[in-house]
Amino acid sequence: MKQKTARFTFLPIAIAVSGALYQQASIAQESQDEPLVEVIQVSGIRSSLTKSMDLKKNAPSIQDSIVAEDIGKFPDQNVAESLQRITGVSISRVNGEGSKITVRGFGPKFNAVNLNGRTLATTDRGREFDFQVLPSELISGADVVKASRANITEGSLGAYVNVTTAKPLDNPGFHGVASASLKYNDLSEKYDPKVSGIISNTFADDTIGVLFGFSQLKATNRIDSAATVLWANFDASNKAIVPGTVTSVDGSEITEGVVWYPGRAQYSLETEERDRTSANLTLQYAPNDDSITTLDFIYSDLSRQGFSNGMQVPLQQIGWEEVIVSENRTALAATKNASPIDGLFQQVGQDSETFSVGLNHVHMTGNWTFEGDLSYSKAEASPRGNTFVPHYVNHTVDQSVSPDDPNFRPNQDLGLIIGQDNIKFDSRNGDVISVTSTIDWANPSSVRAHWNDIRHQELDDEILQARFDVDYALEYGPLISVEAGISYSDREKSQVAFLIDSGCANNSIEDLNLRALTNTCGTSKDLDDDLFQINSNNGFLSDVAGQFPRDFVLITDLERFKDDIGVLRNEPDWDTESIRANQTVSNTEEILALYTQFNFEGDIDNYRWNGNVGLRYVDTETTSSGFGRERISIQRFVDPARPDSTDGVVLAVDYTEPGVLTAQKDYQELLPSMNFSLDFDNGFFLKLAASKVITRPALEDIGVNRSYRDARAEDFRSTGGNPNLDPYKATQFDVSFEYYADSGSSYAVNFFRKDIDTFISTLTFQEDTGVVIDGWGPLIETITEKGNRTGGEINGVEIAGLHYFDYLPEWASGFGIQANYTYTDSEDKNADIFEQAGVTSPGTGLEGFSKNAYNVIGFYDKDGFQARLAYNWRDTFLSLRQGNRSNGLPEHIEAYGQLDFSTSYDINETFTIKGEVINLTDENALEYADVRERVTLVSYSGRRFEIGVTAKF
Repeated sequence: MKQKTARFTFLPIAIAVSGALYQQASIAQESQDEPLVEVIQVSGIRSSLTKSMDLKKNAPSIQDSIVAEDIGKFPDQNVAESLQRITGVSISRVNGEGSKITVRGFGPKFNAVNLNGRTLATTDRGREFDFQVLPSELISGADVVKASRANITEGSLGAYVNVTTAKPLDNPGFHGVASASLKYNDLSEKYDPKVSGIISNTFADDTIGVLFGFSQLKATNRIDSAATVLWANFDASNKAIVPGTVTSVDGSEITEGVVWYPGRAQYSLETEERDRTSANLTLQYAPNDDSITTLDFIYSDLSRQGFSNGMQVPLQQIGWEEVIVSENRTALAATKNASPIDGLFQQVGQDSETFSVGLNHVHMTGNWTFEGDLSYSKAEASPRGNTFVPHYVNHTVDQSVSPDDPNFRPNQDLGLIIGQDNIKFDSRNGDVISVTSTIDWANPSSVRAHWNDIRHQELDDEILQARFDVDYALEYGPLISVEAGISYSDREKSQVAFLIDSGCANNSIEDLNLRALTNTCGTSKDLDDDLFQINSNNGFLSDVAGQFPRDFVLITDLERFKDDIGVLRNEPDWDTESIRANQTVSNTEEILALYTQFNFEGDIDNYRWNGNVGLRYVDTETTSSGFGRERISIQRFVDPARPDSTDGVVLAVDYTEPGVLTAQKDYQELLPSMNFSLDFDNGFFLKLAASKVITRPALEDIGVNRSYRDARAEDFRSTGGNPNLDPYKATQFDVSFEYYADSGSSYAVNFFRKDIDTFISTLTFQEDTGVVIDGWGPLIETITEKGNRTGGEINGVEIAGLHYFDYLPEWASGFGIQANYTYTDSEDKNADIFEQAGVTSPGTGLEGFSKNAYNVIGFYDKDGFQARLAYNWRDTFLSLRQGNRSNGLPEHIEAYGQLDFSTSYDINETFTIKGEVINLTDENALEYADVRERVTLVSYSGRRFEIGVTAKF
């Protein structure tokens, strides 16, 4: 594997400047002999940055902004990837592309993202905004407001983000831009087109404006990954589980104590087809300077469909030999009696549609300004997650004996030769587990039918919003205006879950008794070899060292595979889905907000100052409706097809039919805010801010729905929502020192603190069911749900600078550098620092907070030529105190840095050619459980290249 070192921690500054210099020196050299002029040409990248700094300087509270270089020329392929250049902002990626934002360590659910001042319906269950639905070509700018004000929407502990689309009357006259480009992913080795266009014009003496934008994108991505899941532990003294020796890496024998090991090692090659069509239409009417009406529409159709071929090696059964253990008590290598090795084929993705319409009217008369806004937004999505898991067995063993035969030998006739077949794994030589086995997983003759799961969801989000604001200008000492307003929001978010009726996961007594007849689980039924081919010479994880599966079986025809499973099950419609009532839920949320804000300005010793003080009142009422059920009976089940199964103590559980449940919750909050800015009239500014802020509970956390995991006694658990949650609450303070030079360069230092009064955490507790299971004992249920508790505190500092090298010789005066650094220290004194043997406590830091993050951007902008080299880096952070992939261990995301390059050249006033490379150094994402050696995910998404041409009319 490529070893990631600290070389990128300090190198990007040098790379950003020298790299751009090397690329452009020869092109710009011809202009160095021209006489120097005093007028600075402002265009392209520089124009965008200068406008952004002006917005930051003059904002009524502490904020950062990004602005499009021109109509249809937002600075990145993706709005999220542009926002990550802002101080304190980092992003999460989906298959290598920017998706959601984190601000000052607060994850996506803590940031309120609006489009043109309105909440846009989302295609996720939560409140998180996925920027993949918004094409950057249709966006004109975005503000990241870090210090709250009474006159902006509440709901963010991190930041309020407002993304704006272009308006025709902001730039009167005819304007048009069309762009076409070709995208290439070097991992998928596919070329895909991307086209966009915007046309804008004004009529009737610039009183009527029309703007139409369109964008269409196709992309083929490939993701190579290796993962571990279901981490568990055994005691070295338990010879039933570990009949062989357990040895430390130093050679000494270990005879007792807990050892942690990965339950399954997974290897996956996923190909994703992405297709997005988006359009927006804006109509404006301004009969005079005192009135303007705006009607805008936006539509986005996004399809992301992926299929992954892969395999998983089950390591969770008993029979460990030759175990080698690290100092952290992690099993690094071992030999096990072979279980069937699993194929792992997954059909994932979703189709989604998002639509929004809004009507806004502003009218000024005398000292009064009135603004009314009415909007409606709807999003629909159908995420799918189908999983097909065949077995790979020793195909040299006789398979002629039927599981129905009384002479059936479960282990041998499943294709295993106990004592001869084995699996060996070794994680000492890299981040991906090396595996060898006597079972040939790269042979279609080894494939047998096993477990299959078909499921999808239908998600719906619908929002109706209305807002009315009044601004009265006056001169009463330092008081210059008073603002007041009222807003109302009605939102309904629903989920309907669909799942096949008969699968291994169904553990009702009736289903279990019929399993041998109606399901293929563990029955070792053969499949036609021509359904499969081998993943040969496909370069799977080619940059990673190790002896792990690179050539493995692929499904060639999924529909035929499903048909054949139906033949084996004697159930042609086995993949027909039905509604799962207990996973179906609808949440409604009504919000009424009132605010008033007083705006001031004046002088202190001839220094200008301005500020605002406000109070926002919000009343929130939520309703959750869904279905619940109760257990009737629980008992042990012995599968007649596998009487000596090593899968654990299997349970048979019967439930009542689901009944309707409804829960309501309402709460009120008073949110004061204060912002102050002092202009020293020499470029220096001092800014202060204080406010109380809230983030409402995630909608998926307040549902009445509950899911059950009840297949085995050792993993008997349920997970559900909590409709009685209170919101997150915090008090925040900011102090910012900023300097703006006449040249356009700027520098800032911002100190911030957030005291979290109320927090929401995942709570896990255990309850005795009162049932005693034969061969097991009392059955204990592990219950997981969200709950309120007191929070912690966050202290941090942001340092930012933008510097233009105007003083260099003429040819070099187009260089500039933008850099920022964020330090965040979080402490959660009431966090559960649970102690487990062989597990390092996650400490008191809050989830999702990196201590260090920085961005460095070197750019050149001169005479129609632009180039930019940008490096974004985020430190390692705790993602979950009790993770899902790791079976409850603390999960961390490794530090990640990405280098991107873009360039363009204006051939003339009409045509511009452009190019871009994303993830120039082909970095990979890495996650781990508890300690670095317990790697849970290594993922490569490759580099993305784009070349294109833009025409401006």
